[in-house]
Amino acid sequence: MFHPSQVLSGPNFKLIPFTEEHLSERYLGWLNDPEVNRFLEIRFTPQTRDTVTEYIQAIYQSKEAYMWGIYPKGNDQPVGTATLLGINRNHDSAGIGLMIGDKEYWGSNCALEVLGLVAEFAFETLGLRRLAEESSGPNHSINFTLRRFGFTFEGKMRQASVIGPGEYCDGYRWGLLVDEWRAKYRPTGK
Repeated sequence: MFHPSQVLSGPNFKLIPFTEEHLSERYLGWLNDPEVNRFLEIRFTPQTRDTVTEYIQAIYQSKEAYMWGIYPKGNDQPVGTATLLGINRNHDSAGIGLMIGDKEYWGSNCALEVLGLVAEFAFETLGLRRLAEESSGPNHSINFTLRRFGFTFEGKMRQASVIGPGEYCDGYRWGLLVDEWRAKYRPTGK
């Protein structure tokens, strides 16, 4: 399903299909950095070139997923990755994920622009009707970004995640419908 030439481009960033060729020590470092992966499921297992290669291969073989590297325009080094996962054609829905590894881009509009590119692809190219994201309650940056982008808080999953030995946090469920996205980002129907 994933076509390796599917590049998404915005004003400041472009999303390029992420392949094994894009794996670098820098990228692996982010995946193993406790500050970067604090709220990611990968934090429970050390990430190696082999584990990440296996994950990327599974994405490319799947009919239900896409993965892009996030590149600032004019820069040949990714600052993170974006994913569209669990595409369900029966319900026209999918999950969305972001990992901004380069801390220079934390607090910038990178995540908002990337969400916009992935949402436009999901809704306009794939014809999906709904995007979903789950986050950890203490992950204030993604919760703020999702709300700002237009996602609706749909509920709390009590003590859904382990954040330390004997420490749990609530999980949040977010959703965005195509009609909500169009009303906010395509008000003239263009």
